[in-house]
Amino acid sequence: MGVRYRFSGHQTFVARNGWLEKGVNLILNNPHGFLDNDAVVRLGVGKNMVESIKYWCQQTGLIEDAEAASTMRLTDLGRFLFGDGNGQGADPYLEDDASLWLLHYKMVVDAPESTWSIVFNHYNKPEFRKDEMTSFIVRRLSDKGQSISDKTLERDVDCFIRTYAGTRSAGGEESFDSPFLALRLIQSTSDAGLYRLNIGKKHNLPDALIGYAILRYMESIGDLNVSLVRLLFDPKSPGQVFKLNQGALVDAVLSLGDDRRSRLTYSDTAGLATVQYSGDRLTLAEDVKGALNRYYGRRA
Repeated sequence: MGVRYRFSGHQTFVARNGWLEKGVNLILNNPHGFLDNDAVVRLGVGKNMVESIKYWCQQTGLIEDAEAASTMRLTDLGRFLFGDGNGQGADPYLEDDASLWLLHYKMVVDAPESTWSIVFNHYNKPEFRKDEMTSFIVRRLSDKGQSISDKTLERDVDCFIRTYAGTRSAGGEESFDSPFLALRLIQSTSDAGLYRLNIGKKHNLPDALIGYAILRYMESIGDLNVSLVRLLFDPKSPGQVFKLNQGALVDAVLSLGDDRRSRLTYSDTAGLATVQYSGDRLTLAEDVKGALNRYYGRRA
């Protein structure tokens, strides 16, 4: 199966506060919800914003197409976080920043390839301008025999930056529409038009989410003993997805090692730093499924 690409669908709108919750509840109440004529009224937004809410709910892995024609349903993650819509999920109002990190992870690792996945998996410069980012993506797509219109890509890159760095009005006032601003992954600089990826420890990223990402990465490559270098720099690794440095990653693994239920250990022998999983592939699959339950169970 070839790589899936998705550089449009958000209608240039960033995911705004409350939109994901609205989209999930719409589908909980009506699997045809996004197609109904009254979706504008139910969501309280304009027509283009209805499409944008649907896009964000899909890209963050909360909803998916169902078997019945023109219907949608919550994914396993959507049901885990939101439950049945009666406030019984793990975090139905997305009050825990860990949930935003988890949704960011889904956009970067599991969603169709877009500016999000390309930047957080393959772009290794700490600073960038919009035109530099756009050129990088064009080259990457060209290397894979793919192309995209300039305007479509420019809009996607612009929406990507506003998702994490916000915008400033002419008077200098900042916009705080996107909940993903709380992750502080991209920051504007004093140099107009220059942005910086925030690489290092994240104050609101739980070690448990880093552990989840490590387990997912190990599962994806089929290896239970992985070098720290790979966990920092490989595509879809926690180091790339969360923009962590070595100190932040090591600290997280050591902290996880204090939990007797964790099978992750850190080793630095003969100058080779590795993270090891003490179980087997069967227990790894179980731990991937249980990692979020353990974190949200402790939080509750």
